[in-house]
Amino acid sequence: MKYKGLRIVIGVLTVFIALTAIGGGIALLRGAEASRIPIEWLDGTPFKDYTIPALLLAIAVGGSSLVACVTILTGRNAGTPASMLAGLIMMGYVVVEALILKQVPPGPTPIEYLYFGLGLAICLLAAYIWLAEYRQNRQSHCQVLSNRSQQV
Repeated sequence: MKYKGLRIVIGVLTVFIALTAIGGGIALLRGAEASRIPIEWLDGTPFKDYTIPALLLAIAVGGSSLVACVTILTGRNAGTPASMLAGLIMMGYVVVEALILKQVPPGPTPIEYLYFGLGLAICLLAAYIWLAEYRQNRQSHCQVLSNRSQQV
C-alpha cells in the first residue's frame, strides 16, 4: 500500500469525523444539545426541528467518513475517491449550516471552522494520493506500451 503515512492521517481524520458526526447526530435527535443549540436558530429555515439536520449529520457526514476511513485504511481503490467525497460532504454540511442557522453570535463558530478545515485537509490529502497514483499508473502503462512496440 503506497502512501501509507498519508492514508493513516486520512484514516485518523475520517474516523474522528465519523465518531463525532454520528455522536452529534444522535445527541441532536435525543435533544441532548437543546441548551447549546436552541431551536430558535432554525427560524426561517426549512426545518421545524433538528431531526433532518441530525440525520444528515449522522448518516451523510458520519457515514461517508466511516466508509472513507475503512476504504482508505484497507488500501481499496475506492479509498481515495471515497475520502475526497467525505471531505466535500463535511465541507458542504458546514457551509450550509453556517448559512442557514440563525446563530448567536452570527456567522461560523470556531468549531465550524475546525470541521471545515478537517474536511478540506481530507479532500486535499486524498486528491494528492489519487493524482500521484494516477500518474504512476499512467507512466507504467506507457512503459508497457513502449516495450510492446519495441518488440514488434
